[in-house]
Amino acid sequence: MGGNKSVKVYVPTRGTGSLPFEGLAQLVSATVIKVNFPPDTLPRNVDPRGEFKLAIVSAGPTISVHGHVRQVVNDRQLLLEATEAYEHPQKREHFRIDVDVPVRYWRCSDEPDYIPELFRAPSERINLSGGGMMFTAEFAPAVGQKLGFELSIPGPPRTLVRCEGRVLRVVERGANAWGVAVHFIDLDDEDQETLISFCFSEQRRQLRTKVEVAGLR
Repeated sequence: MGGNKSVKVYVPTRGTGSLPFEGLAQLVSATVIKVNFPPDTLPRNVDPRGEFKLAIVSAGPTISVHGHVRQVVNDRQLLLEATEAYEHPQKREHFRIDVDVPVRYWRCSDEPDYIPELFRAPSERINLSGGGMMFTAEFAPAVGQKLGFELSIPGPPRTLVRCEGRVLRVVERGANAWGVAVHFIDLDDEDQETLISFCFSEQRRQLRTKVEVAGLR
């Protein structure tokens, strides 16, 4: 990270969760990042021990950095201690991984009095990425149909991600079971970062397990 880089930082706060802010970041040491924000930007309830998420805004692959707030210098500057950094492609090119995630889903409608019927995916094994997923459904939705989702992402802490997705493909898997591929169309940036971080974490865990099973550790 040479020079000042434009970044988006999800700043941890007390009582209001993580809030997104734009700023300019500069690497101070191997793990410490100084971020300057415009005047009157940072709230007064920044959690000085909370976890942050940072995304470098630039062309090409996105760089994501996670860690802890090291110091609230003043009302427009933070020092952040990075504990994890990774690179991932543009949003439409996220890699996929098979994971166990409980999924609830429902049909979406623009009708004002519509009350959705909630379904729970019969299998928690899904193929997930930061841009979409393949899951098992109890009915065959039409290609192009919009569905609502609640994904229970394992932690700690366990996180609920709510979003909408559009059906891209439907494959019959047996009696009353269909494989449904969806592209997420209503997913905020922080929830997408949660999914991407979880996918990378699961990838590393699965690789470690394979190494241990192979007796290489």
